[in-house]
Order: sequence, then C-alpha cells, then structure tokens
Amino acid sequence: MKKFKKLIPALAMLLVSATAMSSATFAWFSMNREVSATSMEVRAVAEQGILINEVQTANDTNWDSEATAKQAASADASLLYPASTTDGSAWYHAASKKSNSAAAATSGTKSGDIIGDYETLSGLTAITAMSKSATAGSEAKRETMGAAADAPAGYYVRYEYYLKSSGQEITLKNEASGDQYVSVKSVTATATANEGSGSTNLNKSLRVGIKMNSAFYIYAPVTGYTATYYVNASSTATNAIAGTTVTPTDLAKLPAASADGAKVEVFIWYEGEDANCMTDNATAAKLDDIKVDIVFSLDTRA
Repeated sequence: MKKFKKLIPALAMLLVSATAMSSATFAWFSMNREVSATSMEVRAVAEQGILINEVQTANDTNWDSEATAKQAASADASLLYPASTTDGSAWYHAASKKSNSAAAATSGTKSGDIIGDYETLSGLTAITAMSKSATAGSEAKRETMGAAADAPAGYYVRYEYYLKSSGQEITLKNEASGDQYVSVKSVTATATANEGSGSTNLNKSLRVGIKMNSAFYIYAPVTGYTATYYVNASSTATNAIAGTTVTPTDLAKLPAASADGAKVEVFIWYEGEDANCMTDNATAAKLDDIKVDIVFSLDTRA
C-alpha cells in the first residue's frame, strides 16, 4: 500500500524538529511533514525483591533496581509510522484519504476514510541504523522494526529487559492468599512543558506494550487517550490500561539471584486507531522530551 509520507512522532524522551512540506494535511497513517528524532529514554525500574538488568547473564555485575535504554544521537533515531496491534505479534497499517480525520474503525467496520484496506505487516525486521545491542548497566537491546521498503521509518520499537529475584527462586501465582506475583505497578510518560498543543494531542496515542510469557499488556500512559478502539476493524474491542493501574502479570517465576534473568519485552508505538492519531495533531514545531518509565513490583495477594 502506498504511504503518502512518513509519520515520525516523538518517542520516549524524544526531541524532534518538524518542517512542513505542504499546506495539505492527512489523517492517521499518512503524513505531509518530516521530523528528525535526536534523543529518547525508556527506563524500567524494579522495586524491593526484584533485580533488573539490560542483559540476561547470571553473573553480570549490573543486576540492580534500574535498567535503561537511551538514544542520544540523531544517527540512530527511531522514526515511526503509526501502527496497530492487540498482541505484539500481528501488526497493521493503513492510509487515509481525508484531512483532519482520525479514520478510526468502529466495531467490525473500518472507517470510510481508509484508502483500500488495512495492510498486514509481515516479515518486519530490525532496521540496523535505528537499533542497538544491549550493554549491561547502560543500554537495553533496542530494535526499531520495519521493512526495507519503508526505511528509514519503522512501525514500533522493541526493548528487552530481564528480571530475577534478589534471593531464592520464587514461584509466582495470584490465586490464593499469600501468593506472590510480579505486577506492573505503573507506566508513565512525562513530557516537557514547551510542547505545542499538536504534539501534546499526538502523544495521547502513545502505547506501551509489555510482554511476559504469552500475555501482552497494552498501556496508554498519556491522559486523554482513546480507551476503547478496534484494531484492524475487529468486532472485539481493545481496551488500553491506564498507566497508573497496578496490573498483576502471568510471569511464572522469578529466577534466583544466582540464575539468568527472565525476559520482559517492551514495545512502544503510536496507535493508529486512537482518535488523537492524525496528522493535524503534529503541527507544533517540536515534539520534544518524552520519557517513559515502567515500574515492576513483587506483590503478595491478601
């Protein structure tokens, strides 16, 4: 499917400069301007009882309470088109023919503003220039996923973090009194006060997905997001979790402090089915300084 231009939004402590390319505007999944990203940060924090690291290796000396992914240079900027997913595995993309329209689907029915149909994004790979290997203590693995034909923009960014117990291995459940489980305590996105109203609205479509085992949790950390939407015009609604909601996860165990960590995947994208995700919300000169923080905690069922 032909894409009009790149939608390259702000992503996690993101400083961007925007240049208008014409007076025309288009809705989500199409863009008439380009921006260039220069920095971002995604930080995962573990509370008492949990250790976190950017690498899985048991004997690494950097197991502590915080792991970070930073992007400091424009050369490896994560440029993105909006995308849609319910599970972090199947991804979709579309284009709109109408200006200033969210072009969002309703239950079982795609928007009449969509050109043609949704594109199923298959065969996505990590774009080398916008990805980075893990470095213990300073840099989580980061992959901007896209296709060669779409470069230099991708559709989502995937990070890897690792969790383990600060003591013995813990079998995790959430069924009876006294059971212990790992929860996502909060997902927050903070932005600087000097963002324009357009970028502030666009940020409402920011999504943070957290995958543990086979479960995928979708968070919308910016107030004003569309709470219920329909990915790929499905008749089944997707309901984003508010960033302040404590969510028990299905992680089966926390490995012992002497063992390798359990992998947690974090996905960040701009949800095209969110009503705020349209080109007309990208009119500010800067979409700058968005920082995403994720807090994991070890909780006990009352």
